[in-house]
Parts: sequence; C-alpha cells; structure tokens
Amino acid sequence: MGVIGLPRLGIYSPVFKGFFESLGCQVVQPSKVSQEIIKLGVMNSSDMICFPYKVTLGQEIWCLEHGATDLIMFSTHGRCRFKHYHQLQEQTLRNLGYQFKMRTFSGKNFLPELIRITGASPTNLIKAMLRVLSQVGEVEHKAYDGTRQHPLRIGIVGEIYTILEDSINFDIVRKLQKIGVHVDVSIKLSDFIRKEFKLDYFRKRAEKKEARQLLREPIGGHGFCSIYNTAWYGKHGFDGVIHLLPLSCMPESTIECLTDQLAEKYNIPIYRFPIDENNFEAGFNTRLETFVSMLKRKKRNEAHPGN
Repeated sequence: MGVIGLPRLGIYSPVFKGFFESLGCQVVQPSKVSQEIIKLGVMNSSDMICFPYKVTLGQEIWCLEHGATDLIMFSTHGRCRFKHYHQLQEQTLRNLGYQFKMRTFSGKNFLPELIRITGASPTNLIKAMLRVLSQVGEVEHKAYDGTRQHPLRIGIVGEIYTILEDSINFDIVRKLQKIGVHVDVSIKLSDFIRKEFKLDYFRKRAEKKEARQLLREPIGGHGFCSIYNTAWYGKHGFDGVIHLLPLSCMPESTIECLTDQLAEKYNIPIYRFPIDENNFEAGFNTRLETFVSMLKRKKRNEAHPGN
C-alpha cells in the first residue's frame, strides 16, 4: 500500500486520519485548508463548478505534492455534482501530470474498498470502525454541546461540506458560540451515517412529510434536509436559521424559495450565506454579527412588547 492522500472534513479530520493510521496506512492530510490550497483548486477548475469541488481538488494537489500515491474521494448518488467529483478530479490531475490511484468510496463499496486499501482483516476493520464512531460522538459533543445554556438559538442548514469544513465557512459555529449563541448543526457526520444506514426513519417524520408536500421529486445533495430542518427549527422555538451553501450549488439554490416559505410560515428569520473563493472574512463577520444583533432585538421585543 502506498501513501494515502486524505481531504479534510472539519472537526472530523483527525478522526479520519487516525482511523487509516490505526490500520497501518501512511497518511498525508493538510493541517488546514489554506488560501494557497484553495487557489490551487480554483486555478484548475471551471469557474462555475461548486466550491467544495475546488477545495477538495486543491487538497488533492497538495497531498500529491507531499508524497501521496493514493487519493481518497467519496461518491454519492442522485442529482448532485458530488457524484462526479472523483471522475473529473482524476482526469484533471492526470492532465497535470500526476501519477496516482484514485480510491473512491460509496455506500455500496465502502467495506470491500476499505479491505482492499488497508489489507485489514474484517475483524480489525470492524473494531477500528467502532472506535471511529465513538470518536465522532466525542468530537461532536465537544464542538456543539457546550453552549446549550445560551438563550439565543440558531440552527444551521445547507450543504454538508460547507457546514462541516470550518476552514471555508470562516469557523461560523465557533464565532456564533463566542457571541452567546447556541448553535444546532442540522447535518453532523453522525446524522449522515444514520441516514446512509437508514437509521433515521423516525427522526423528524412530521417535518419530512411537510417537506415532501413542498418538493415531491427527489433532489440531490442535502437540499431535502435543508427543507425539513428549517421547518423543525421553526416548530421548536429557534430564534433564527442560517443557510450555508456553495455559490451555484444546484440542490441548495433550488430549494431557497421553499426554505424562505417555511421561515415565513413559522416566523423564524433565515439568513443565507452563499460561499465561494471570493468571500472575505471581514465582510462575512459583519453580516453574521448584524444578523445576530437583529435576532437579539427581536427576542427582546417579543419578551417585552411595547418597551
């Protein structure tokens, strides 16, 4: 087995790296998604391809330049460009002159591909996966559960990579926590795992039913999740919703009008942050602080009408 090049996924990055290393693999992974990495991806991508594509392509180039011989990329199904990432990125990287193996994971080939890559026995693999599941729960608890006492509550919906990779969303969760907000992230890795293994059937059933009435045809990515989670936050007394999406993301831009409709129905303010390589942190911070200030005023006025 060669050297694995592994893209980041926010707070879960060390967990994934440790997982492969525990199975005897040598792994290279960026310590963060820097502006230099983003520029590498942007330079070698079409202008209108989604931002996560550019970010992961830049990381793949970084990994190959730091000794990777095998690249890990995930695939999906449905109407989302993510299912084409590995094919387009592999062709781009080969055109740039890199020699490597592209290892693609999906829900269908996950275990067989892991055994092929790592050479681990099924028993050792299952043990390692159980450790990872425990670690995922630990990092989520540490990152998200420490601010439940904050009076202001904001839910975050949107595209999963843009939500989870703090290097591209300007560490929005921590910024909100620092200014006194309890943040509920609607799509954590544990949620994604439950969904992939069909373990979320009974969760938020009423909201899913409501979302299906608004959008009868399937949609790719996590657009459907954004719809029903917006409804759930509205029904459960949250003060606001933030919709994070990569600029030009087909599923998330398709459902914008539906999340706006639900926000109006449940009287919950929603603020949309489209993100790409042209965003700057100073402007992002200003908009975020303005939205939080507006929510705090709204909450005070509702608690003390007429004052």
